[in-house]
Amino acid sequence: MNITIELLIKCSYFFIFIFSIVVSLDVLIRFKSPIQLKIFFLLIILSIIVSSFCSLIMTGPDQYIFLLKICKVVAGTSLVQIFTNLYFIQHRRLANIHTIAAYTFYIILIIYVQFVGYDSVFPKFNSIRSAGDQRDLDFNLPIYLNFFVYLFFILFNLFCLYYIYNILFKFSFKNIYFKKIQYWTFCFFMVIFTQLIVILLYTFLEISNHVKVFVSIAVSLSLLLIVLYRPSFINKNGSKISFGFLFNQNNFRTAINNVDFNFHFFTNFYFKNKTANIVEFSNIMEVNKEVLFNYIYFTYSMSFDELVNKTRVEYFVEIIKEPKFKNYTVEALAMEVGFSSRQRFYQPFKKYHGGNPSDLIDVLND
Repeated sequence: MNITIELLIKCSYFFIFIFSIVVSLDVLIRFKSPIQLKIFFLLIILSIIVSSFCSLIMTGPDQYIFLLKICKVVAGTSLVQIFTNLYFIQHRRLANIHTIAAYTFYIILIIYVQFVGYDSVFPKFNSIRSAGDQRDLDFNLPIYLNFFVYLFFILFNLFCLYYIYNILFKFSFKNIYFKKIQYWTFCFFMVIFTQLIVILLYTFLEISNHVKVFVSIAVSLSLLLIVLYRPSFINKNGSKISFGFLFNQNNFRTAINNVDFNFHFFTNFYFKNKTANIVEFSNIMEVNKEVLFNYIYFTYSMSFDELVNKTRVEYFVEIIKEPKFKNYTVEALAMEVGFSSRQRFYQPFKKYHGGNPSDLIDVLND
């Protein structure tokens, strides 16, 4: 029976190892910006790759234990950074201090291990015994060093629980993007909550280490699936959106008046400006460009440039029905609605209307 369980564990770790490589390629290819956020996603995956590979090849419970614990630290701090960059940009400095302090402590710990000896920090167990038969090894450290280990563990969980609580229960926004990010965050919440429950049970109850191993495998698989099935708009707009700010509806709703926006953008035909850009329009609206971007993104479900191009295409469809534009060429019409050339007009037209503008003109003329 033990052989069957050990084989199942090895196969599971092998699957996690292969799957994590696939997910890392997905992040490398699909995730566009910012590079910092992309790195943190990759660090989580890298920690899973390394830990699953070590667990796959280990022959004793004491083998690679230090490396496995470092992988947990890398994954935990990266998770905090992802939450911070996506939702609570105002806490970035605090998150950076937490990350730097954690990495600094483990660098000091590596030096300490080299000084006192590996066996002193991680007592050797009989390597013949199955890793699944023994409880997880912990640091054998002086109390002042152990204090920091538990401190970082507590801080990580406080960060995550605080962020998740705000996203799930305090923020409110009736938008498809918010719903997607809320479901995505709830998945993170369930993984972290499950991990906490298992750690508490494992600390106070006599539970077979096989249970913890399978929970660890399930957590790794869940994290990979969450990263793989992240909301698609994060891939290209992660650098522009601070969701914690956005989901507080009053922030940009009080800063931007719908009537003023409609007047300047639509009634006053700002979208026809060939050099239309969010910086210039934010000056016209007398608001910060990030506030303007957030308002447009969560009101129209698109970026400023996308709204400009979509509005130009819709205006093109309107004016070609008017007699005074009947003899205009496609290029002249494209420039009339705000595009700098015919070539720049075709892709937005196909995206927001479909087909070819010349064909539409021919149909209307017939």
